[in-house]
Amino acid sequence: MLTQGFAVIAVAALLAGAALQIVLALAGYRARRIERTQVATLRDLQKDVIGMQQELTVLRRQLAEAKRQEPAAPLPAAPRREVASPAYDLATKLARKGASTEELMETCGLSRGEVDLITMLQRLGQAADEPARGARVGT
Repeated sequence: MLTQGFAVIAVAALLAGAALQIVLALAGYRARRIERTQVATLRDLQKDVIGMQQELTVLRRQLAEAKRQEPAAPLPAAPRREVASPAYDLATKLARKGASTEELMETCGLSRGEVDLITMLQRLGQAADEPARGARVGT
């Protein structure tokens, strides 16, 4: 009876050992597969970095060449033109006084896009004039 119990324990130990070997073999296979994937990814990244370094070298050369060339003269300012329509002239005057978009649309018969453009240009004109006004006041 003792030998029969011992045989069962021995068989169970052998089966457990075989199962452990299978688990370790699968884990090793999986680890090698992951390592191969990581190595391939690393090679791809290295190629990308080399490509970016080459592009950076080209861009640096182009920038150095652009710096060596004489800078282009600034474009002349566009001459101010008179307003072609009385509605635009009125809208510009009202916008300077702070009229709302709706007021300009109703009073001048202009579309929202036209009014938005006029008010934007008015704001830009005021912003450009403010430093000049400040310089005159300070002198």
